[in-house]
Amino acid sequence: MVKKNKRYKKAIEWYEKSAKQGCSFAQYCLGYSFKNGEGIYQDLGNAIYWYKKAAEDGNSTAQYRIGYFYENGRGMRKDTKKAIEWYEKSAIQEYNNAQCGLGFIRKRQRNRSRFKQSSLLMELKAFEYYKKSAEKEYLNGIYILGCCYENEIGTEMDKEKAVELYKGVANRGNKDAQKRLEMMSS
Repeated sequence: MVKKNKRYKKAIEWYEKSAKQGCSFAQYCLGYSFKNGEGIYQDLGNAIYWYKKAAEDGNSTAQYRIGYFYENGRGMRKDTKKAIEWYEKSAIQEYNNAQCGLGFIRKRQRNRSRFKQSSLLMELKAFEYYKKSAEKEYLNGIYILGCCYENEIGTEMDKEKAVELYKGVANRGNKDAQKRLEMMSS
């Protein structure tokens, strides 16, 4: 499916020219257009190609996207190790989604770990990534940080802090936080 619009078509022309000259923003935009079929046919292979070009040039959003594709096996073989590598590159640049993505992976690894010491280290790493994301006012990061405080994940249990964080995002429409508050008050 192609979203047809003269603006999209013109934008694609400029993205292609700029992307071929090495502009990472244009490379990212071209990848996005291929992924979503905006002004051009939807093509995940081309989307990944252009996202990867932009990611290699340091575009944090493209780095996150490549990490996401590796984590979820979209258009490429699922590879958690590579997902972490790309998420870390993006997270270093303070990209919130990448910080949360790293937190989720570390939490999953903690759940699978048979070794208590290794599990604790993964919890601590996950908590730090969630905290960084929350500090940037990323709503999902704030909610998950509340879960960490409520369930003693990577930090000491602090129900009051969890409630405070949940209230902050519940007031801004986060349904999960609203449910957690209901459950905690009953």
